[in-house]
Amino acid sequence: MSGPGATGATVMGSAREHGVPRPFHRWWAPVWIAFVGLQWWIELGHQLAGALPADTPEFHAQVAAVMGAAGHLAGNAIEALFYAGVWRARGIRLEFMRLYEWLVTISVLDLLASGLTRLAESHPGWIAAALEVFVGLGALRGEESGLGSGFRAAFGSVGLLCIARLVATAAIQRRGTGRRLVSPLALTVTVWLLTRLATWWLMDLARGVSPLP
Repeated sequence: MSGPGATGATVMGSAREHGVPRPFHRWWAPVWIAFVGLQWWIELGHQLAGALPADTPEFHAQVAAVMGAAGHLAGNAIEALFYAGVWRARGIRLEFMRLYEWLVTISVLDLLASGLTRLAESHPGWIAAALEVFVGLGALRGEESGLGSGFRAAFGSVGLLCIARLVATAAIQRRGTGRRLVSPLALTVTVWLLTRLATWWLMDLARGVSPLP
């Protein structure tokens, strides 16, 4: 059978075959997203407890933690929207909500890295040294490592968990587009690199230091 109808059916069949699968049943999605947000709230609360002055009201710290957790979820939504837009411009449709659910799920790796960083900071020595490969050298070492504040904030967390997150993000795009892994991985790494460079420059500018020689 030939003609426009057959061509349309072929395209739809291909889209179904390569579509982004749901990470779990759709009714569980709001529960899972809320749970991940709760974990970020708890993690950020622990971080702020050790970073804020002792006289900071508890309420202020909790509000900051809630805003930070909401920011993480919003960042996943922006990331999903961006990837969906890029692939749509190439004629490939990725369902935003399914991609968002996957990015929230993959962000658990960032959550794990954050928790392991706190663990390493509270247990200097061989434990911290063993965890560096997972959370990144700059995430645990200060100025004495020779890494500037902006550069360390941007690239100090490059470890196995960061790499796993990038590969997982590319892999789910590969599944949704039907492309080989190279193209989604190149897109993912490029976006990550640009955001890291922006973080580096903005932090240095905030400190009054030019990021350029």
